Amino acid sequence: MSNSDSGQPQTLHPRQQCLIEHSHNLCQAQTPPDLALQRVGLLFFLYLLITFSLAMYHTYRVVVRHRRTQALEKLFRLNTAPTAVNFDETLSTAAAITRVYDPIPLPISKPISDMLSSLDIPLGQGGFARDYIVNLSVGDQVVIELKSERFDTFVSLLASDGSTVGENDDGPDGTTNSLLIVSIPKSDTYTVRVQASGEAKEAVGPFTLFVTPLGPKSCIQF
Repeated sequence: MSNSDSGQPQTLHPRQQCLIEHSHNLCQAQTPPDLALQRVGLLFFLYLLITFSLAMYHTYRVVVRHRRTQALEKLFRLNTAPTAVNFDETLSTAAAITRVYDPIPLPISKPISDMLSSLDIPLGQGGFARDYIVNLSVGDQVVIELKSERFDTFVSLLASDGSTVGENDDGPDGTTNSLLIVSIPKSDTYTVRVQASGEAKEAVGPFTLFVTPLGPKSCIQF
């Protein structure tokens, strides 16, 4: 009667025992990852998904903001129009800043506050100019004062043929303001030109212009 029939445990050969243990270890090595490892992989996948979603959302907001800014800038350029010059309530200066040359009628003995801008007359040597017209008679004497806290002023008086009757950069007060005193050689329509001077010829900004008669001989119209 064999050992198995008698109920006694069967003794295995050492080689058989080694094969059984090797097979058991191989089965354990081939088992799938445990639950903790699966959770770590799932969390990492969720992290990558959230990061990618946030990056896409940020890119979308940047693109939308850029397109909105471009649309607003285009609308602003279309709707922006030159503003009127507020130097006198009785003067209409809506056409003062236009691309067509249209000098502004100049009042006498009334200071005007105006703005030199890049929309004004471009000069060949650089910079911009704003022109005013006034009718003066022969023998008239006038004082032209030009002041600005934003740029170095330069004022000139031109005849209707384009010749320069007088000009001034810096007045006698030691500032960069301009003061021109001139005697009118003939009756004509004259142009008072306002511009920036020297290295600041490209400068723009607000200014004050004041034209007054000088002496009893003056008889000025505009």
